[in-house]
Amino acid sequence: YPLRRQRQMCIRDRLVSLGISAAAQADERPNILLVMADDLGWTDIGPYGGEIDTPNLDALAKSGMLFTDFHASVSCSPTRAMLMSGNDNHIAGLGTMGEILAPNQIGKPGYEGYLNDRVASLAEVLKTAGYHTYMAGKWHLGHSKGTLPFDRGFDSTFTMLVGGASHWDDRLGILPMDDPALYARNGELIETLPEDFYSSRTYSDLLIEAIRSNQGDGKPFFGYLAFTAPHDPLHVPEPWLSEYAGRYDGGYEVLREARWSNAKALGLVPESAPLPALLPAFEPWNELSDDKRTTEARGMEIYAGMVDAMDYHYGRVIDYLGDIGELDNTVIIFLSDNGSKPFYSEDYPGADDPEFVAK
Repeated sequence: YPLRRQRQMCIRDRLVSLGISAAAQADERPNILLVMADDLGWTDIGPYGGEIDTPNLDALAKSGMLFTDFHASVSCSPTRAMLMSGNDNHIAGLGTMGEILAPNQIGKPGYEGYLNDRVASLAEVLKTAGYHTYMAGKWHLGHSKGTLPFDRGFDSTFTMLVGGASHWDDRLGILPMDDPALYARNGELIETLPEDFYSSRTYSDLLIEAIRSNQGDGKPFFGYLAFTAPHDPLHVPEPWLSEYAGRYDGGYEVLREARWSNAKALGLVPESAPLPALLPAFEPWNELSDDKRTTEARGMEIYAGMVDAMDYHYGRVIDYLGDIGELDNTVIIFLSDNGSKPFYSEDYPGADDPEFVAK
């Protein structure tokens, strides 16, 4: 009871801080679309100097505000806990990701491994204020009953609960503890994924479906579209699988120099700023074997295709909002949970497929 009461007080306080009254008229309040990419690097998209085609995100940046001093946590669930609660991640229960808790952290307050009851979620706040609340995509803030997004204020959910998994319908998890990967729909764990599942496409489809279900009833909505792209493993269908063929044959050193120059040209970093040193995990491109160069270039091609596909499916949601006349009344926020990872694992689903390089 004390924790439930505390959460209720958190919701009341958040409503006051946001200036939201539960009695506010729907036509005075905008919809909110929150879009999260997973492990996206800041120069991966066009507005920040990237070479990957992201026309829909380019349009968003051009028509809105571009953040140039934006900070997130170093990893997935701590950032998501802060985003969903408005509190430090230790207060919210994700002092670090549940998968990597140290022995001395297990069972301690702030390290519960799920969004705890000391905080109110953003969805709970907005639902109390009269919003429809929808989510499709990655949660990573609790795997068990009582900690799912449907338990934390979302009316309609289709979510991957773990940190990472295959982007196809095989539910292969990237960690042994998360294989098969857990998915839930409206508070219930599910055993199979929709036919023809691909993460970016399916999450966008289901968020559109949720918005459509209450269209025209006079209430605003909060939609949380939490892509799992471009988090590894690297998976993308055609036409994106082939779109960047040969684009990165010059290597990652050439790519990072080009992006750094573009970021300077856009005024995002000072003209005098030196290019940071290559991370120790990366060998100089000219010292790699031919096979290693081919593999690395292929990985960059597929990663770029994943980002491009994510932009395309995000654009489908935007087009739908335009079709139903809600785009101009929707606040859209796009962010990544943290920067891109500087490594990938050969143990991830599909990475040991001999056709990986040949395709």
